Amino acid sequence: MNRGFTLLEMIVAVGVFSVAILIAISSFLNLESVEKKVQAGLEVQTNLRFALEIMAKEIRTGTSYHCSLNPGIDPTSCPSGLSSFSFKNAGGAVIIYRLNAERIEKSSDGGSVFQPLTASNIKVENLKFYAIGAETGDNIQPRVLINMKASGQTRSGQSVFGFQTLVSQRKPSP
Repeated sequence: MNRGFTLLEMIVAVGVFSVAILIAISSFLNLESVEKKVQAGLEVQTNLRFALEIMAKEIRTGTSYHCSLNPGIDPTSCPSGLSSFSFKNAGGAVIIYRLNAERIEKSSDGGSVFQPLTASNIKVENLKFYAIGAETGDNIQPRVLINMKASGQTRSGQSVFGFQTLVSQRKPSP
């Protein structure tokens, strides 16, 4: 007696196997697409965190905090938040951070040349600096609250991110 598969059994087996392979491949391609979208979002977050960390590190060791370069505004007080901030770094140079054309920029020479801190694919919608205790003689340790809202173009569209950090000035002991 010959044992084997009939043609109908072979066609059914190949069909079931093909459907299973098709489902597996489409799931793999979907996972790959999701991974690329997540990776693009992480790149935007990393760039924003890097810019925030650069600002925080330098502000922490700085002195003479000023929230505005505009005349008529008290430069040492910005409880409502302003989009530019200047101070003297540990080396005595005047550093300025500002929001300009949806990018965060830094000047290390007092404002004549600005360099972007954020990538061109990131749109910073809001950047606010709030200085607390920056007035001289008030015996409050100066602190700067940095609040940022930005969006970045990812493969899945626009992703919006919000970051906030509080930086305390490191004052040398008297």
